[in-house]
Amino acid sequence: MAFRTFDDMDSMFDQMDQMFDEMRTNWMDMTPRGMTPQLESDSDVTTYGDAATSLSERDGNYVFVMDLPGFEREDIELTFRDGSLHIDAVTEIDHDSEFVSMHQSRRSSERVRIPGDVVAEEIEATYRNGVLEVHLPMLEDEDDHHISIQD
Repeated sequence: MAFRTFDDMDSMFDQMDQMFDEMRTNWMDMTPRGMTPQLESDSDVTTYGDAATSLSERDGNYVFVMDLPGFEREDIELTFRDGSLHIDAVTEIDHDSEFVSMHQSRRSSERVRIPGDVVAEEIEATYRNGVLEVHLPMLEDEDDHHISIQD
């Protein structure tokens, strides 16, 4: 008589725990308990659990950075409209194993108000290693000029 361990059963329960954690995290864009948005005190980075977004000024550009792990470039739609950057990401994933078949839909959406005017035709974006970076060139107002103050 062969002695069987419970390794197969333990492996199955580990997979189930992982799938339930992913479902709870991603179901209807719910944030897991204990992961409330936090604004970091010395920067403009907003954090939601492991994800973060930031908007800063650098070299004549507004630079928006957002963590979007698990998406492909084709899953992300960017639009600049009415002074706001709109980010919408949607992906569909199918998990099939011997015991479970699951369809998962992940969504992420963000609306970011840009504080100044930008040159919309020159906006550039990159997506590498799960990080979206958008450069929005600031519109330089040619009517502004420096005024020196006399004694």
